[in-house]
Amino acid sequence: MPVDMNMRWQDQEVVKKDGMWTVAGFTRYRVHLPAPCLSLFSSRRPVPTVAPAFHQSPSNIPDHYYLGLKVNAPANAATPPHTHGGAAIVATMTKGTMLNQMVCPHHDPDSQGTGPKIYSVGESWYEPPGCHHVRSENVGDEEAEFIAVFVVSKQKVDNEGLQSLVVIDAEVEERKQAK
Repeated sequence: MPVDMNMRWQDQEVVKKDGMWTVAGFTRYRVHLPAPCLSLFSSRRPVPTVAPAFHQSPSNIPDHYYLGLKVNAPANAATPPHTHGGAAIVATMTKGTMLNQMVCPHHDPDSQGTGPKIYSVGESWYEPPGCHHVRSENVGDEEAEFIAVFVVSKQKVDNEGLQSLVVIDAEVEERKQAK
């Protein structure tokens, strides 16, 4: 199956449908249409589901939680560009393949991103706090699954809930424009 490794992450069409932000189109098949046409001929891509796997409060980092989330991504699923609420994350693939691309200016001030990389079963990636996860998509023909381990402020989770751990760029921009 062809994967466009040269696609600029900024060229993803992020759309809101039924109150949910997602990536439009079928980019894994290299369908390149002008944005106005794309929404007419394609549907939104599936989105991953997330379920808690474990939750700990380590004594050596008393103000933080150590959270495990199981992420299941159907074939062709994609998540719009996002950040993770200040959490540090290590994710490990347990099934299928995922394409990921990060831009981490807080970790590497000269960072223009790592470029897209495909991860398979047993491989891991790290996202430091403040990292911008600009591409995340299942590029396989089957469901992909990974465990994402978050080290995150207790205050963040206790005050804002688990939903604060995936902050979609388009949602942030929408709130700014509404003000």
